[in-house]
Amino acid sequence: MIFSRKSDYGLRALMYLSDRRAKGPVTLTEIAERLMIPKAFLSKILQQLAKKGVVRSLKGPSGGFVLAVEPAEITLQEILTEIDGPTRVFECFATESDCTLYGDCLMREVFGEVEDQIGKVLAGYTLADFHLTPRASESPAKA
Repeated sequence: MIFSRKSDYGLRALMYLSDRRAKGPVTLTEIAERLMIPKAFLSKILQQLAKKGVVRSLKGPSGGFVLAVEPAEITLQEILTEIDGPTRVFECFATESDCTLYGDCLMREVFGEVEDQIGKVLAGYTLADFHLTPRASESPAKA
């Protein structure tokens, strides 16, 4: 199972916003440049997260994006579900209508358990558990 690039970028952007909460809104350009994420793609991700109430977009000269939730109150599972939908090992496990073999599937029980375990692990971490480390070039110079 592979999480999408959209999830990767969304998680990293939320971690960045979490780290900079005290400094106020962060511009789309700053996030995109610092995290090396294509600006247009990041804009779509942040707009989606704004519609879901995870971030807020503030207009004006001092505008940008801010977290709309407390970092300790949103899990990685919730974030990934907001971005990409439910975690699935196989697409056909979603519902009976997605698979003609649903009732007779020999793998559904085992891989359903795999999905449950992945969900439990991701639900055990919140955004507050992660802090971006500054690059060496961004570290203050030693005297």
